[in-house]
Amino acid sequence: MSQLKHFRGGLAVVTLALSVVAHAQSECTDYHKFNCDRSSDTRFSINGQSKSASVQIGTPTELNIIVYKGQDYRISLCHDTKVLGDNLSIRLVEKVREAKNVEEKVTEKQAVMDANDEPTGQEKDVTRTEKKTVYEDVRKVLWDNSEHDMANEIEFSATSSKRLIIEVMAAGATDGNKKGLDIGCVGILIEHMPSPNIGF
Repeated sequence: MSQLKHFRGGLAVVTLALSVVAHAQSECTDYHKFNCDRSSDTRFSINGQSKSASVQIGTPTELNIIVYKGQDYRISLCHDTKVLGDNLSIRLVEKVREAKNVEEKVTEKQAVMDANDEPTGQEKDVTRTEKKTVYEDVRKVLWDNSEHDMANEIEFSATSSKRLIIEVMAAGATDGNKKGLDIGCVGILIEHMPSPNIGF
């Protein structure tokens, strides 16, 4: 009987934890729409890749986006400072496939020849070095807000279409999260407009 009570109690704790997480996620769904500041430049339109999510302190999270050639972009972040602290670590990263030359040892069977250069019916292992090209994904950091006074926004012109990653990590509030809460809302507002033709 005591085991059954213990099981039910454990189930209640799990159910409560899941409902807290589900509530946090639903609460954050439209966070960027109501909390992130729009650009003062009215030429910018809200991009459909804008998104909000629940973020846990100390756990990096990523949003994959595509930027298109000939467009100017403004990416700004807003977050729950009471839980996640004053500053977020933000990086704009590009995954690039790079070629790398490697050497590989290859062992082959080779027939053993006699003095008259005739096969003896025996074989020996012969090792040779083979060069080949392999491709690997390398993450190139294009922008890091730790090098820009922890800014929470960036504007840039896309000179080519590419896939980018917005990396976000929260260090946490300085008061130590009194209630033990370590999940807060983060909104990523993406705005775009055609790059203006400037110059002669």
